[in-house]
Parts: sequence; C-alpha cells; structure tokens
Amino acid sequence: MPLNIVICGGGIGGLAAAGFLRAQHNVTVLERGNLSSSSNDYGLSVVSNAFNLLQKAGIKPENMDSVVMTDLWVRSPNNEEIRTVHFDTRQEAGGVPSLMVRRAKLQAELFRFATSHEFPGSPANFIDNVWVDRVDVSRGKVWTEDGRLFEGDLVIGADGINSTVRAAVLQERDPLAAVKFYDLLIFITRVPIEAVQSNPALEYLANPTTRAGLVSFLLPPESDSKKRLLIYHTSPQELQVIGYSSEKEFGQQFNERKTSIIKDVPAQRVIDEFSSEFSEIIVNLFRYGPIDAWRIRDIDTCKTWHRGKTVLIGDAAHAVTPHAGHGCNLTIEDAEALAFLLTDARSGDDLTGALENLMHIRQDRARFVLRRSREMGNIQSEEEKKLGQVGPERFSAIMHAYRGAEHALQESSRIAT
Repeated sequence: MPLNIVICGGGIGGLAAAGFLRAQHNVTVLERGNLSSSSNDYGLSVVSNAFNLLQKAGIKPENMDSVVMTDLWVRSPNNEEIRTVHFDTRQEAGGVPSLMVRRAKLQAELFRFATSHEFPGSPANFIDNVWVDRVDVSRGKVWTEDGRLFEGDLVIGADGINSTVRAAVLQERDPLAAVKFYDLLIFITRVPIEAVQSNPALEYLANPTTRAGLVSFLLPPESDSKKRLLIYHTSPQELQVIGYSSEKEFGQQFNERKTSIIKDVPAQRVIDEFSSEFSEIIVNLFRYGPIDAWRIRDIDTCKTWHRGKTVLIGDAAHAVTPHAGHGCNLTIEDAEALAFLLTDARSGDDLTGALENLMHIRQDRARFVLRRSREMGNIQSEEEKKLGQVGPERFSAIMHAYRGAEHALQESSRIAT
C-alpha cells in the first residue's frame, strides 16, 4: 500500500512536494490561504538547479509568463556600470534555463503538477482555508482549528518560517522561537516594462524577451548603510523594484500588528528613504505601484528535520533571507529529494532511514545558502565571519552543480569511499 501523506502548507514547497510524491503515494495538502488569491505576490528566480528538476517532471515554462535570466548587472547609485555578468545557464547546465517569474504564476503551475490528471499517480487532495492547530508528530496526526483530524503515515511541515509543524518537531511552544530579526526590511513594488522602455538610462532593462535579469545598485564599500536597491524582471511585461533599509518606524508596526508585511506604504515615504543616496531615475520607479514593506527574517538551519512520523522541508527547516535568491530553489530541491527517497516506501514502513538520508544530502546545502545570504546582507554573526567569505563564484559553482537527490547520494557515497 502507498503512503498516506499529509502536507501542511500549500505554498511552493508544499505543492512541489505534492507533485513529486503523488506519483507513488496518496497526498493531502492543507493550506491556510486561498490559492486563487494573488495577495502578497512577488517576483523570484527559479535557477537551473531547481528548474531542471521541475522541467524533468513536466513543468512548462510557457505556462508561467516567465523570462529567461541572461544577465546580472552591478551599478553605482547613479546607475553607472560597474560590471555586467553574462548569466545564461542554458550554456552551462545542459540547456536548462534559469527563470524569473512571479510567485503566483509558479504556484499555479505547481498546483497543476500536484492536482492535474496529466501527471502520474493520483491527484493530490488540496484543502484550502484551513489552519493547522496542532500536530502529534509521533502518531502522524494533524488537527485543524475547525476541529478536523487528518492522519497519515507521514506529515510534512511545509508551512513556512512561522511553522507550527516545526514547533512540534523541535518541541517548542512558540513557532516564532527560532525566528531571527535584523532591523532590516525591503520596500517592494511592481513596475510596468514601459517605465524603463521610455527611459534611455534604463534601456538595458527594456527588452526582457531577449535580455533579462537583475541589477544591483550598490553604495560604496566604505558605506555602513544597510540601503541597497534592486530591479529585476518578473515577466515580459513587468519588473520588480525592491529597496533594503532599516525598519525605523515600521519595526513597531510589525510588532503591534503581528505581521511581517505592511501594505500600501506611501510612495513619498520610500522615495525620501533613498533619494539622498541613489539617483532619482531609480528611486522614482517607486511611484508606479502600491508599495509593501516586508520584514527580513531567517532561522538557523534546524539541527533536526524530523521526529516520529513528521518531517520538515523548505522554510520550515531552513528559512533564509532573500539576499542570495535561493530560498524557493532549496524548497523545490527538498521536495524532489524527499519524493526520491520515499519512492519504494509503503504504509507501515519505518521511514527513519529515508528521513535521515534527506537531512544527510540537504542540511549542509541549506546551511551553505544561509551562510551566503547572511554574508550578502552583512548580517553575519561573529562566529560566521570566522568561517571566511563564500563569495559569488564559489556560491554559483556549488549551487548550479546540483542535479537532484539521486546524484547527491551518489556523490556522497563517492566522497565517503
């Protein structure tokens, strides 16, 4: 008999796990929100190491209104070129692209992966608008706030940085106990492509169907400011602009409202934040759309990811800041790895060995991304600084070399012998 699996969380990690696992097992996904909503949508990168796994499984980039990443630009606060790095993984990763896409589009395609009859196995049962209240990790039981009980041979915690499942696995009362804050936020807005097409100074961003990617506007190295501006494509029609800064008055608002997102920040407030240090050509892009303020948080990679009949993946196990741009990629890799390791598992089996193997091939990689993310954000601890710099070249080489769980296990065995 196949495993009966309950996945807590229907975001990128939960849906990816459902898609990979449904080929062999019976899957139910519990999601507290509504998948049809584009609330809190944002742009992200699905880099070749993760997209390779999705593409092999049947995910179609043409369904996601995405663009292929080709370049990384580094520019001064006045938009002067410092360097441009050609970044087209199709030339170095077996033809696999790295994509820039909106979260809602990726999530919709992963929902198809998890629930459509086009894919092998039984479609996952997706239940939305249901909140997980508590988890019995030893017996594989999940209770929701409306009093329902769900039972499985395995419970997967894919419920994000504020994970209820993580608290149960680690035997912590407060899901926020592991979360770290850095007096850091990002202001985020969406900008139509016409905004850069009409500006000669930004012409290098004007045609994302042939040239797309991310530009970082950096203050001088001697600056101790937390401020940083980024622009990146999220579709052929749109870009995203984000600005890093300290929390200031928003810190109190985050705490009082018990939220990590504050919506509809006045454009002038954001423009005033950056205008003294960055060119108005860049800063004025914040005038184009509604602006949100997002609190920057992460957790130390969990020392254990499983207990009893329960396992953690994605942000529940290893949430990172957005600096290195690999959070969703790690999550997709986790999902594929877990499904691979459970391919031959059957109801009633002891899954401890498989879950230990998941940690064995995934934990150090998650710690590596955490280390690089904190390095890029200049939020390292003193102990982390003693480890030395990861640097962009080493980071890129290690991240893009990943080819899935089977290859990772083979490499691990080769190194061990």
